[in-house]
Amino acid sequence: MAITDADVIESLQILTSVESVQSEEESEATPEEGTTADLLYAEFTELLDQAEEEFANDLTRLNLSTVADVTTKRALAYLIADYIQVGQPEWNAQKVQFNQDTSVSHFANRLGSSYYYNYLRTLENALKADDDYKERKAGVFIT
Repeated sequence: MAITDADVIESLQILTSVESVQSEEESEATPEEGTTADLLYAEFTELLDQAEEEFANDLTRLNLSTVADVTTKRALAYLIADYIQVGQPEWNAQKVQFNQDTSVSHFANRLGSSYYYNYLRTLENALKADDDYKERKAGVFIT
């Protein structure tokens, strides 16, 4: 099954805090519709291109030629959500102060992103599900 933009959008809305994504049809309508969505379609397609490239590079690095469609959708959704989070002005601030009495401290690096952590877990699970995983782990991989 080929994964469509709609598949990734559905996973993005289910697995992350992104509640609404402008559809391709809404972006092409005159006048443009859905402009109050959390993520506009042009932004989504740009982030999807970047996520697909990063995911493909990681699969190559891990020597995984194929993964399940659901794994691909999950990985792309988590990467897109991570890119959105990293794009926020305060994403890497060690401390965000709301007023004199209230502040929040958090990690100041990308590994602090729960979306990126979930992406890494998705890769790890895909690696463990691979037929050759046990042989590679034992160091007796024979081609």
